[in-house]
Amino acid sequence: MGPVFETLERLPSQKDNRFLPPVASLEDGFEARTTGGQGLPYFEFAGDLNKSQSDTREYRLIRLPNGLVAMLVHSADESKACAALDVNVGSLADPPEFQGLAHFCEHLLFMGTKKYPKENDYSEYLSGHGGYSNAYTDLEDTCYYFEVTYDALEGALDRFSQFFIDPLFTADCTEREVRAVDSEHKKNIQSDMWRQYQLEKELSSAAHPFSMFATGNYDTLMGAAKRLGVDLRERLLGFHAQYYSADIMRLVVVGRDPLDQLTEWTVAKFSPILSKGLTKPVFKGHPLTRAETGQLVRFRTVRQQRALDLTFAMPDLKPYYQSKPAQYLGSLLGHEGRGSILAYLKRRGWATGGGGGRAPMSAEGFDTFKITVHLTEPGMAQYEEVVRVVFAYIQLLQARGAQEYFQDELRRISEIEYRFMEKGEAVSLASGLAATMQNRYLPPTHLLSDGVLLTGFDAELVEWVQGFLTPGNVRILLSAHDIAVELLDRKEKYYDIDYRTDPLPAGLMRELEGGGLEHGGGGELQLPEPNAFIPDDLTVKRARVEGAVPAEEPTLLRHGEGMELWFKQDDRFFLPRGNVRVLIETPRAYESPLASVLAQLFTSILKDALAEVTYDADMAGLWFDIREGLDGILVHIDGFNDKLLRLLRLLVEALRTHRVSDTQFEVYSREVHKKLDNARHMEPYSHAQTNTNFLNQSAMWRFADKLEAFEMVTKERLQRFIDGLFEEARVAMLVTGNFGEADALRAADVVTGVLRARALPDYARRLTRSLLHGPGRHMHQAQMPERDNVNSCVDVSVYAGRAADPRERVVLDLVSVVMQEPFFDQLRTKEQLGYIAYSSDRKYNGGQMALRLLVQSEASPLYVGQRIDCFMRAFRARLAEMTQARFEGYVNSLRVGLEEKLKSLYEESSRYWTQITTGRYEFDRTARSLATLATLERADLLAFWDRYANPDSAPGYAALTTAMWSSRIRQPSEAELARFPGPVIALHGCLEHDGVRCLSLDALAALVRDLAAEQPADPCDEDAALERLAAACLAAASSDSSDGADVEAVERALAKIRQPASYVRTALAMARTSWASSSSSSHPLASNGAQTEKEESGANGTAEPEPNGTAEPEPNGTPQPPRGLESIGAVRTPGGVWVFRDAAAFRTTLCQSGAPLPMRRLEPKYTAAEARSAVAAAGAAKGGTTTAAP
Repeated sequence: MGPVFETLERLPSQKDNRFLPPVASLEDGFEARTTGGQGLPYFEFAGDLNKSQSDTREYRLIRLPNGLVAMLVHSADESKACAALDVNVGSLADPPEFQGLAHFCEHLLFMGTKKYPKENDYSEYLSGHGGYSNAYTDLEDTCYYFEVTYDALEGALDRFSQFFIDPLFTADCTEREVRAVDSEHKKNIQSDMWRQYQLEKELSSAAHPFSMFATGNYDTLMGAAKRLGVDLRERLLGFHAQYYSADIMRLVVVGRDPLDQLTEWTVAKFSPILSKGLTKPVFKGHPLTRAETGQLVRFRTVRQQRALDLTFAMPDLKPYYQSKPAQYLGSLLGHEGRGSILAYLKRRGWATGGGGGRAPMSAEGFDTFKITVHLTEPGMAQYEEVVRVVFAYIQLLQARGAQEYFQDELRRISEIEYRFMEKGEAVSLASGLAATMQNRYLPPTHLLSDGVLLTGFDAELVEWVQGFLTPGNVRILLSAHDIAVELLDRKEKYYDIDYRTDPLPAGLMRELEGGGLEHGGGGELQLPEPNAFIPDDLTVKRARVEGAVPAEEPTLLRHGEGMELWFKQDDRFFLPRGNVRVLIETPRAYESPLASVLAQLFTSILKDALAEVTYDADMAGLWFDIREGLDGILVHIDGFNDKLLRLLRLLVEALRTHRVSDTQFEVYSREVHKKLDNARHMEPYSHAQTNTNFLNQSAMWRFADKLEAFEMVTKERLQRFIDGLFEEARVAMLVTGNFGEADALRAADVVTGVLRARALPDYARRLTRSLLHGPGRHMHQAQMPERDNVNSCVDVSVYAGRAADPRERVVLDLVSVVMQEPFFDQLRTKEQLGYIAYSSDRKYNGGQMALRLLVQSEASPLYVGQRIDCFMRAFRARLAEMTQARFEGYVNSLRVGLEEKLKSLYEESSRYWTQITTGRYEFDRTARSLATLATLERADLLAFWDRYANPDSAPGYAALTTAMWSSRIRQPSEAELARFPGPVIALHGCLEHDGVRCLSLDALAALVRDLAAEQPADPCDEDAALERLAAACLAAASSDSSDGADVEAVERALAKIRQPASYVRTALAMARTSWASSSSSSHPLASNGAQTEKEESGANGTAEPEPNGTAEPEPNGTPQPPRGLESIGAVRTPGGVWVFRDAAAFRTTLCQSGAPLPMRRLEPKYTAAEARSAVAAAGAAKGGTTTAAP
């Protein structure tokens, strides 16, 4: 048994802390009510909830008789309904002997209830109604939420509520979900974010539960249960019974239904949850005591990065919701404007960024405040000086006292943001609000505004909190990949992190504690100047007209002379906001890997150079980005429109005139190289997706291509590149929001006037195209570049239809909707192949579409691919057996998704921009899709499947698999792939994964052949076949071992293999079935070696064309069979699959699609001359200048 952590007997009060506000009452202002339908009792808050003036939703706060508090939200135009329930208990409540139990409970809760015992009933219901569910476990919260079509909310709520009333926690699900938790942990092992968080937990006070391992894994859950001789399921039931109490639950329900109906459902369905009279446990002490502060921790990261983190122990800061002192301090200490810490460090080439604020090491009763500085290599060497600069600024703040002018700016910005708040996703509102409602100090009047609004200033409170920013109250973490491992003398248990701890250097501590630190000579460290970007004019140019229908597309104002300008005045949201996107098309930006690197380096330097000026804009609600891409350089600004065009001019001028300094080049050339190098540390699924994209896009430079070109990067070459980048350009521009036509025309003039570029001819444009895959089955194999990652990944693309065909697009969308839940349920939930498993669809611009099926797993990619193949083969039956009612449910799900209302100007602009940049201009795409959807029948799905996705009958079946192999799994050699059936190789890989490496492929193939001949492959003789395999493994181990050690290891491995959920058991059954079968598998990872007549000669008895090949005509014109892919090093398997490693060579065998055709004629409203006249007329009407740029 582990330690027992002490909890507080009573909560702190104003007697303990004079700044502490009173706990909010859940009695005051609540009035007794009964529901209109069943007459059920509840209490409703009768006061004003103070929602935003721009918020069209309606809210009702109620309390059920069992103590559960719920916020009900009526949203009349919401396409999706949702709910979130937050239980005020998290990983801090884990029993020390079962670390990760709260997280495990979150995983298992969804696996059936007494009322709905079917394991996937909930997920199947949600998926069948266009929805999904998710959950997360935090230190003191476990939040569950779902989304569903608006008309299916009641059924979803009924299922959802049962998880908190009568969950099953079946034994079978318990065993499988332990493995899901374990897989989730293993997914995170190479993540520096998770690694640092766990290191901070390990280095916190052992007397506080924060020090425990929150995620959990197989050993801390099932392994612990076995060691203690207890039933894990019983402990889980006990945890749920102890903590899942209605009085510490907060619920949010959002729907289109009236508030009275939402109230009726909520009271009826959630009142049966038991209330145990609990308050959540609040633990004594703090994770950072005097024993943990004053320390310097060095640790090695996985990625190339360097950071300095200063973590200060703080009292709980959540109660101070009115003045938010942590936000005040974070805004100052993380400021990037003139006089800030970061501006000072950047000028010296010591830092590239950073920030400050409350850290994740925070829960009721304790808090931490963290200042982070992202260091350069010279900054790492000068880390003590960086620490001095940080404390010099802290001393400046303490000497000047709390600054009311700065808090007033923060308050004004928050008031503007809240007053003109855009509508967000309903599910984000629900999950965020449910967690917010757990703050016991927040009164009902502040629940909706807490995340945005500042309402007060308390100088004494700010100075009290500042007082905790002292040298004796800090722990410093110094992280880098290139820290010498031999200097690190300790290792963390769960993530295998190398680190060491030392007291802070004595000399540094004396300086910090002595005060009087000065930097910059002439007062270089200063408080921020007044923010000039806070908007003054918040007038909305267009008035709302009752019954008016918003325009569905923008207007083309200009087209020609190197400018394509689209404009739409806001007629939907009526907020003082704008969104401007500018694509400066210049082929030079992506003409080679070197050019791509130079463009990336340029935009990185530029954003850094602008930071001192643009940080204020960001603070004032003006977000911007400048980035490089295939087409050129994109400038994007979103926010309050008052000073948006001023920011646009500033950005474009910087693009055209920037001169790179030596310091900028030295710092950011290292940074860009580091980012490119860090790409090898991506998750396996990200690598697989990148490789799939590379094999489907006409132009794409890989990270390796860019790294190889990096040695040619010099400052002089970069400056020449910048100077010539915009000599020829074409500008595509979209201006939307609270602007007039003249504003858009003037903005276009600013861009063209500053760039001074010659118009890029249409024939020189670099248009996005796709690569076309012909009939055939192909597999790309690659090794994970990161050797320590235990996971592999399989990404399967089955090509299905053309992206330009509106009907095929909608059918593919519908097939994808049908497939998502069963794919996840089978491969993730039932087979536990890995934490990441999903299906989707992909539409390549101007080319093909594909069904995508992806699984990241510890298992052999060959085995995973076979399981995907088995799913695909069984899926046709699901389509064929689908009832009309189920079909109509899926159609309704897709329809509701398509009809979903736009929620923000950003979202509307993104929809238009996609059509502009792809060259389709199909602004009515949603309406066309809805019209097509209304005509579809069940037979259309089956016909589509048989035409494209049925591996047994599709005439032009085309599939591409990209497989990323973990270094922990042996890849089959080319000779093995060419010789052995795929299922046998997959079975061999599963044996090796479980620790049996003594049986050769030859011996295994012979055994499978004998089993297939002797025993029919049915479940009844599965155990007998497995025992034959076990005997063969033991015999092989005995012949190889002289001391019996190998035999003992094999016996231990066979114990795992005999389990019902064993991969080996399933792989053996597949191998026997495939060997006995006369038909060859069609999936690249599932070939069984038995070529059929169809594969040898084609479906109609003639020679089948080789994939991606071109028939060679004889002199008399007779086509001859095309050449294979041996010339690029590919291997053809016995099942007819081409396996290749050289992706670049394979790309050369593929054809390229044509450019997408516009769906309309592009006729501008103005010629260039007419546009100038319109601007002049608008200026004259205002009585202002007609020529000044914005």
